[in-house]
Amino acid sequence: MHGPGSRNKLSPSHARYYPDDGLLDTLGRAICAVDCLPRKELHEAWEMATRIRTWLAGDTVVRVVDLCAGYGLLAQVLLLQGNDPHTTALAVDVRPAKNSVLVHAAVVAAFPNIAGRVTFERARLEDVTLGTGDVIVSAHACGALSDTVLSRAAALGARVALMPCCHRTRRRADLVGLADPAAVIDEERTMWLIERGYDVFVDAIPANVSAKNRLLLGRPRS
Repeated sequence: MHGPGSRNKLSPSHARYYPDDGLLDTLGRAICAVDCLPRKELHEAWEMATRIRTWLAGDTVVRVVDLCAGYGLLAQVLLLQGNDPHTTALAVDVRPAKNSVLVHAAVVAAFPNIAGRVTFERARLEDVTLGTGDVIVSAHACGALSDTVLSRAAALGARVALMPCCHRTRRRADLVGLADPAAVIDEERTMWLIERGYDVFVDAIPANVSAKNRLLLGRPRS
């Protein structure tokens, strides 16, 4: 097992990496017990949720909606890091991760306070029912799916937190030769949100967790 960005699967023997009683280590041991989740996925969810919670400080959060959710771990960590026991989460994916039910059961076993607060839905992004008060989040929605996440949020004026990936740079002749063409695409996404009445904050999770670590945080201007 290498660092927090390792793609190796967490197994019961890796619980030694999470020895303490804090939230992350307790969650880490729960994930290790089910022997199915890459270490990278745990730390991506944790780091992204930590930054989203800091950004949301003082906001009321009724529901978190995790789009292209995979295991739905980001949604669950956002609940764990929050202080409101009435906040719920919806995790949506057209192809949910195979062991998402096992992961959720392990998280609930370690943190009974989120039992019944997370719903999983198999659906396309276009078909999900969203609300203006939702906080819409997505970690590594591939390519154009990142733009769909932003479009769904902006159509409602909902808060949105997105960590894009798989930028389609090869289709853009104007990006050839640039040192960081993905940064240009994300700057365009930022400006797109600003033009639609959003304040946007650009953050990042640690690069040793994910090389695709840029985080776009958008809140409609009041």
